[in-house]
Amino acid sequence: MNITLTGKTAIVTGASRGIGLATVRALAEAGANVAAAARQLSDGLSELAVSHGVLPVIANTATEEGARQAAEAAASRFGRLDILVNNIGATDPRGGAGFLALADSEWAEMLDVNLMSVVRMTRAALPLLTERGGSIVSVSSMNAKLPNPYIISYSAAKAAVTNLSRNLAEEFASRGVRINTVAPGPTRTDMWAGRLPDGEENIREFAKDRGISLGRFAEPEEVADLIVFLSSDRAAMITGADYIIDGGLVKTVH
Repeated sequence: MNITLTGKTAIVTGASRGIGLATVRALAEAGANVAAAARQLSDGLSELAVSHGVLPVIANTATEEGARQAAEAAASRFGRLDILVNNIGATDPRGGAGFLALADSEWAEMLDVNLMSVVRMTRAALPLLTERGGSIVSVSSMNAKLPNPYIISYSAAKAAVTNLSRNLAEEFASRGVRINTVAPGPTRTDMWAGRLPDGEENIREFAKDRGISLGRFAEPEEVADLIVFLSSDRAAMITGADYIIDGGLVKTVH
C-alpha cells in the first residue's frame, strides 16, 4: 500500500522523541509538511528539520497559549492544516502508590497533561481543519481499556481521551474531519529506559511474562505507521474508531 501525503500539512505534539518523533519522520517521509511541537528541541527533531524540512515549534501545547502557537505556526508556514496528531502524555507521578495516595494536585496534573492537552490542541486546530476537511489522531493507551492500579490516573485520563475522540468524531463528521485514536501497549521508548532487562532474549521473556502474545514490545515506528494510515485518504471511511496496537496484550472481545 502506497500512502502519499504530498501537499498535506500536519501538526504533531510531543514530537521530540518516542512515538511523536517517529510519527514526525513517517509523515514527512510520506510527503507531508510537518510542524513538530515540543517543549524543547531534540537531536532527532533537529536532524529532521534539516533532512525533511520539518518545522520545529518550541511550545508547550498542553497549554492554551502553546496550542494556539502551534496552530498559528503551521498555518503561517504552510498555509493550511490537514492532520493533527495529539501525542502528549505522561504517566502517574507516583506510579504504584495506589488510589488513596494520589492527591487532587496529582490528579489535576495527569488530567491536564493527558486529557486537556488534547482538548486545547484540538480546539486550536479545528477551525483550520474544517476549511478543507482533515484527520485527527490522538494517542490514547491500551490502559484506557485494561485496568492497572499502578497508573490509575493515567488510565482514567486516557479513557477520557478515547471517549472525547468518539464524541468529536460524531460532531465534526459533517464538516469533513475524521477523528480516531490509537491505543499503544508497551512500546520501546524512553519511558521504559532502565526498566527493561539486558539482551533481546531477556526482553522477549519480560514481554511474555507481561502477557504480550507476540512476545515483544512495539517499536515507535510501528505505532507511527498506524497513525500515518489513519491520517491518510486510505482511511477515508474510518472515523470514531479506536485501534489497539499492543501485540495481543488486551485479550477481551470488544
